[in-house]
Amino acid sequence: MKIFDRPARIFAWGVFVIKIGIAARDLSGESLGVKAYLEGLIDSLLEKDERNEYYIFYIGKNDLGSFPTANEVALESFHKLFWDYFVLPSAIRKNRIDVMLFPKYVIPFFVNCKKIVVVHDLGFYLPFKIYPLHDIVYIRLLLKSSIKRADHVIAVSQNTKEDIIRIIGVDENDVTVIHEAPNERYKKINDERTLNRVKKKYDLNHPFIFNPSLCDLRKNVVRLLKAFKRIEKKIPHHLFITGGTPGRIREVNRIIDELNIGKRVRIQSTLLSEDMPAIYNLADLCVYPSLYEGFGFPILEAMSCGCPVVTSKTSSMPEVAGDAAVLVNPYEEKEISDAMYKVLTNDELKRSLIKKGLRRVKKFSWEKTAETTLEIFKMVIQ
Repeated sequence: MKIFDRPARIFAWGVFVIKIGIAARDLSGESLGVKAYLEGLIDSLLEKDERNEYYIFYIGKNDLGSFPTANEVALESFHKLFWDYFVLPSAIRKNRIDVMLFPKYVIPFFVNCKKIVVVHDLGFYLPFKIYPLHDIVYIRLLLKSSIKRADHVIAVSQNTKEDIIRIIGVDENDVTVIHEAPNERYKKINDERTLNRVKKKYDLNHPFIFNPSLCDLRKNVVRLLKAFKRIEKKIPHHLFITGGTPGRIREVNRIIDELNIGKRVRIQSTLLSEDMPAIYNLADLCVYPSLYEGFGFPILEAMSCGCPVVTSKTSSMPEVAGDAAVLVNPYEEKEISDAMYKVLTNDELKRSLIKKGLRRVKKFSWEKTAETTLEIFKMVIQ
């Protein structure tokens, strides 16, 4: 390997130093999941690994300072695809990177080092549309090539690994499952002043059910609204939904009007990320009946905050939730409504779910994610 031929890259006592690059364009992107992955992984790698050199490649200068202990490289480009396929490969060669992590599905061509690609889900191949058409076309064109050219593939769940093997057709030994984890800010909050501040800020004067769906139809918000309609007269709770794009909010509001539940449903279009832990702490229940997930961050975020969870029994969600949530068929409105009502009216079940959730979330940590990822870095350059 070339790395062994670079004397300047070896400590005096003979320990090899790996130059590790991470494509961090999505720190500024729209994908909250990939952003959470990058933040959690890079922070833990830098804290754990003082031996190797890390190069974090940004698009533009806005993210400079995010990881000050790493070598931060700001690369200007007029378009993200030009950045991916021309600017970034050039910078990789210039900085003589040994192994490069691509955190979102695609590896550009002409990368002259070891390559690891992260696959979060295979939703682009589902029969129902959960991504914009241009994203579906783009990923379908390039994902298989990227996986074939990768020296190793990381899947964020066992479900995603099985999808990769089944759909793309790769050897199972070429894919390693490395789970993600919730941010450490998600935890039980005992400070009443913090909780009251958030409660007042978002006018949360009624007991409420929390749905962190961003009004994304893939998150099954329509069936959730219909399920809530079934039990609204039996419970005092309101339904609090995180907002998304204006188009999504308009569509969800249209359904709310059709169901005549506008007085009991709130869509919060602007919700600061630093307030999310308090929202989970204040909620009596987190309902996340998504149709498909590659991992499912909200499940662990809620559990970390002591909030009981109802989620789907499909894709990766049972893998993440274990026995610490009530699992439902996301296509059955009655099953969703029955589960919500059962948790909200059964204190013993609610306490059990909270206890199990706090225990379950300890199985996931960014420290573990970083440890396993670092082993993959070492493996591919041997």
